[in-house]
Amino acid sequence: MRQLGFWLILILAMFAALELSSFAALFLMETVRHITYAPISVRSISKRDRSMLEVLLAGRTNYVIYSSSLGWTIKPNGFAPLYRANSKGIRAIREYTLTPPKNVPRISTFGDSFTHGDGVGDKDTWQEVMMSTNRNLEVLNFGVGGFGLDQAFLRYQQDGAMYNSHIVLIGFLSENIYRSVNVFRPFYSSDTTLPLAKPRYILEDGRLVLLRNPMRDLLQYRDLLTNPERVLPKMGAHDYYFQTRYTGGHFDFLPSVRLFRVARYHLMEHRTGIEKNGYYDTDSEAFKITAAIFDHFIDTVSRTGAVPIVVVMPSGGDVARYRKEGTKLYTPLLEYFRARGYRYIDVLDGFEKYGRSMTVDELVPSHYSPSGNGLVAKFIWQYLAENQLLDPDSLRPRAFVK
Repeated sequence: MRQLGFWLILILAMFAALELSSFAALFLMETVRHITYAPISVRSISKRDRSMLEVLLAGRTNYVIYSSSLGWTIKPNGFAPLYRANSKGIRAIREYTLTPPKNVPRISTFGDSFTHGDGVGDKDTWQEVMMSTNRNLEVLNFGVGGFGLDQAFLRYQQDGAMYNSHIVLIGFLSENIYRSVNVFRPFYSSDTTLPLAKPRYILEDGRLVLLRNPMRDLLQYRDLLTNPERVLPKMGAHDYYFQTRYTGGHFDFLPSVRLFRVARYHLMEHRTGIEKNGYYDTDSEAFKITAAIFDHFIDTVSRTGAVPIVVVMPSGGDVARYRKEGTKLYTPLLEYFRARGYRYIDVLDGFEKYGRSMTVDELVPSHYSPSGNGLVAKFIWQYLAENQLLDPDSLRPRAFVK
């Protein structure tokens, strides 16, 4: 009995040591690498997501609303503590005619929350700063929080092309590549405030094909709340994260189980995922689709007679990495642009040129600060001026081509 007791104590001690070391490893992963245990749910909706969907279904949202074609968008005349939208759902405190005034350069901007200007008031977005420094200029803000490049392209076609802009700025946060293979946002980001589905593109024999939003009717979200185990797999059929990420289980209370699942996922992600050796993997589905969307976006804008320019926007992590290592996660995309002859503006270069004295947190506390937005406006303005893209004499009236 004493020998049995000894072995039981030894096994329990080893088990406790395993769990303690696993707990410590999870803590270090979260604090140092910002990697957390975040399983996806394939059979249920979280209380948080359920609550937000109930608000949406009740029609109680004031700024972001459901869209059958885009997934979500800005509400016409929408308002939030920091934001206002005009009657067309453009973030603006003014209305715009479809045709710009004579000899007034018009710029339209498309992208996600970094284009929209999350975290700052209406007068502090980089679009408004550009207009405040030159009254003879219009810069329309079609940015929408949480958007992927695919949604930005679709919004340009649906809402933006008709405004006959002379220049179209395509905002692209470095993280946006991951959204190109996502359908239901909680599959990708478990802490999202947008528990909604979106359209996405796929490649079939090298051809870009649109898969429409699987939630084509708002009431389908009621079905999701009622029968998540039936609806979630349907939304996950073309979702990269649903297909590759780990799910939760009954033994998640054990740190060792959580550590095993996180480590296994990130090991497989490193081998077959979207990044490779610290850069975008050009062989990944996400990169190929992102590049193809840029091709179509730029070609579609060019065919209207407007000038398309990609504005690559760094995250706070990108800024910190560049200051420490001098490298950029999205370098392969910049090389792709150069090879194709596309115009682009890398905002990180602007931050280095004009904001080197500022800390990363001062520039990008979460999204760009008012000072950060000011530097974005300054750098874009400098590019447009140096390339003589704002000369009123070079502007010509154009009819919208649908």
